[in-house]
Amino acid sequence: MEYNQLDPLLRANGFPDGDVNDKETGYSPFPGNINQLLFKLDDYCHALEKSRGLMPEFVNPKYKDEKKTVFKKPTRLECMMQDFPTVLDSEGSLRVGFTSISSDYCFSPVKNATEDGVDLQEKGTHPATAASGEADQYAATRKIMQKIGCKIEDAPEETHLGIKVIPGPAIVLKPIFALCPGEIREKFPHPENIKISPRSTLVVRGEKVVIKSIDLSGALIVDVKDGKEYSVEGVVVQNEGWTRVEDTDSSKEIIKMRGYRIERKNQVIIRGDNDPKEVSPISEMKSFEETDPNVESASTECCIL
Repeated sequence: MEYNQLDPLLRANGFPDGDVNDKETGYSPFPGNINQLLFKLDDYCHALEKSRGLMPEFVNPKYKDEKKTVFKKPTRLECMMQDFPTVLDSEGSLRVGFTSISSDYCFSPVKNATEDGVDLQEKGTHPATAASGEADQYAATRKIMQKIGCKIEDAPEETHLGIKVIPGPAIVLKPIFALCPGEIREKFPHPENIKISPRSTLVVRGEKVVIKSIDLSGALIVDVKDGKEYSVEGVVVQNEGWTRVEDTDSSKEIIKMRGYRIERKNQVIIRGDNDPKEVSPISEMKSFEETDPNVESASTECCIL
């Protein structure tokens, strides 16, 4: 049910006050959700051929204020994803289902201006800004690893441009390394031997990499060529790592809108063809976005998070 249709639907069906919060809990009895669709392509193509791609349309105007006389932004025709089953034949519609997953594991939109995000967060709603989106991406991976038994401690809360986030530890597992929770479990066969501190950064790339034991307090980059088998075991990293520095004056929009840049002070690089290499210090502090992943020199080795 599209959120803008919920209130009139309720009013027309026995709920005269529409969608209002429960007095005891303070929350709506009809909580919102986000949807991610998965289609089997053969069946999807069959539905397209039958419907010629035509879907029910509607408009959802965003008004500037309660008077509803001025638009906040242009209004467009939309099609609701949840209306897709209505164009299926009876047999096809019987095979439509859903799996419900907590949103913090699968979805974090980056769609709001920072100022709007601050207002939303103060009201108890997710801000959906650049800073929150990045933090949530790290958090999703972190929570999955914690669930399988890895010893990972969350960083303390930080505020950037008024947006409150849990910034780390920042863990990025590239899709070629592990794409889903089941694969993450396989790639960390001894999760009790994985210890990552709150201020750490971990980036892993490599099709056949297995991480058996690490003790990380700082920055560690595992970047092994695809197809090469490599086991990370008994690695202890203690360095200054990568830190966030307030930056609201950058000429780069991605940095300016999240309110900080990344200073890469130290990092250990594992390539899979030699011993772990300590890179310290990095001569020019660069953000994630300013880094060329192919650049290597005596003083720097780079890997975009």
